[in-house]
Amino acid sequence: MTSVSDHRVQGLQRQAVDRVREWSYSHPRAKMLLRESWGLSREAARRAHLPAPFEPVELDDLRRLRDTAVALPSPPAGRLLILSTRGWSTHTVIETTLAHAARSRGWEPIFATCGGRLPLCDVAPVHAAPPMPCHSCAGYATDAIQAAGFDPILVRDLVDMRATAARTRSEVRQLRSVADCEAYAVDGFAIGRFVRISVAWFLSRGTLLDDDETLDAYRSFLVSGTILCSAFEHLLEQVRPDRIFVLNGAFFPERILAEMATARSIPVVRYEKGFLTDTVVACHWRPGASILDFGEQAWQDALTAPLSSEQEHELDAYLEERVRGGRTLDNFWAHRIADNDRIRSDLGLRDGRPMVAAFLNVVWDSSIQGRDVAFASMGEWLVHVIRWAESRPDVDVVVRLHPAEIGLVNHVSRERMADHIVTNFEHLPDNVHVVGSDSSISSYSLMEMAALGLVYTSTVGLEMAARGIPVVCAGAGHYVHHGFTVDPQSQDEYWHAVERLLESPPPADEQARSQDLARRYAHLFFFRYHQYLDVVHEAGRSRPRVLVQAASDLGPGRHAVVDRLMDCILEGDGPAITPSAARAS
Repeated sequence: MTSVSDHRVQGLQRQAVDRVREWSYSHPRAKMLLRESWGLSREAARRAHLPAPFEPVELDDLRRLRDTAVALPSPPAGRLLILSTRGWSTHTVIETTLAHAARSRGWEPIFATCGGRLPLCDVAPVHAAPPMPCHSCAGYATDAIQAAGFDPILVRDLVDMRATAARTRSEVRQLRSVADCEAYAVDGFAIGRFVRISVAWFLSRGTLLDDDETLDAYRSFLVSGTILCSAFEHLLEQVRPDRIFVLNGAFFPERILAEMATARSIPVVRYEKGFLTDTVVACHWRPGASILDFGEQAWQDALTAPLSSEQEHELDAYLEERVRGGRTLDNFWAHRIADNDRIRSDLGLRDGRPMVAAFLNVVWDSSIQGRDVAFASMGEWLVHVIRWAESRPDVDVVVRLHPAEIGLVNHVSRERMADHIVTNFEHLPDNVHVVGSDSSISSYSLMEMAALGLVYTSTVGLEMAARGIPVVCAGAGHYVHHGFTVDPQSQDEYWHAVERLLESPPPADEQARSQDLARRYAHLFFFRYHQYLDVVHEAGRSRPRVLVQAASDLGPGRHAVVDRLMDCILEGDGPAITPSAARAS
């Protein structure tokens, strides 16, 4: 029995952990040191047969699921392999909670986790690593999975990591360029391509340079990828899963497993936290497809009927919340300048002249990697936009740099578009106005003033179209080719479209039709593809709580969203989509 004093000590420890978590978010190197100290202290306590200190409160929630777990039938309905390689608390709690939902439907969940010791990975960016936080990352993932009542398979136990690493390092040491690294393959398996997004994310860059830092990192990711490739061969043979469930699917552990599973005709379902707090999106993994792409069938269904008045109101309310940065943990708009007259004056915009607004992405984000279409990169596109503006002095061009370039204080971009502009232009044309990442000028006010929107893959393109503003896309965002944006496939097509829209804006009926399509898509994306996961709540950053009292509460018919996710993960071949009637009722 735990005494009152023990409870008090645990409570004080948890309060201290919460405060440190919030502080450390803006100090990534200190955060890693604190996390590793936490992991090492728990390892030391276990070796001394003492209670592990600073117990995360969510582990008690998971133990509650373990203690009330539903018995598995014999044989089970199927085997679900869940790859959980990162000690990211909210994701791990979501995965273990959904594992109990699968178990409640007769499926046997089997977890695989890293266990640590990879040379380099994407659990933390270069601001905080290396060394990699293996003690805390692997420690949290293993503790959480075991607290939920599952015994994870450790990837590090499936392969001789030291020998594989030594052999691979001797091979990749000969690679002298990023192109060499990208082309690296083992028995035809394109590991170099499969790790690239992780390399860019880790280095916080979109453009990978042939410098020592980039090549060292890329080579280390190739070693880690080769280790995982070998380990996953054994994993698939050992588990023989009927289905696989992974996070995101774009980063290298999940990408490698998904590629291997697909070659074996094993369905892979991926998920990610959504744009809205406490939401997830889930769909089947397919090569080249974005996790934000819900597929053609859902879109065709959305075209069969207009939005109801309730759905219109729901969408309007959320779009207005986005103006204020609401319903998200990363709010870049808490303090904003939204006075259009002041903005026009501050930027020097001219009365009676059309304004074109260009909105940029964060270059290292996975949503932009590999999405180039008309231009080789977003940086190249930006240079072309500014040069085009120089040829059109009658047009004001506002370039809005993404606030997250510096606003994500734990993952600040190391390839900033402001630097890109300075490198390429000694002087900007008088009609080009750059709104910096640190500016309080509201992007939504710029949208209101724009005659035309230019985007790469930013969600701003969808929002502008939903507001009735013509949009030209340079990259393959998830919403392109749905009839409400202009999506050129070459640079000639791109500039022809920009000039045409400026000289001859769409007639009112055509623009109204485009706006209607954009609003249908936006409602489908934000409210039907996004699933409000009412069984897990993120009380604060990295502070998840399980809201059900027993594992049986995750069974069929108890929560509609869990039923939909289970249909997607265990049975179907499409995304988890809320039926339109369910939203309207």
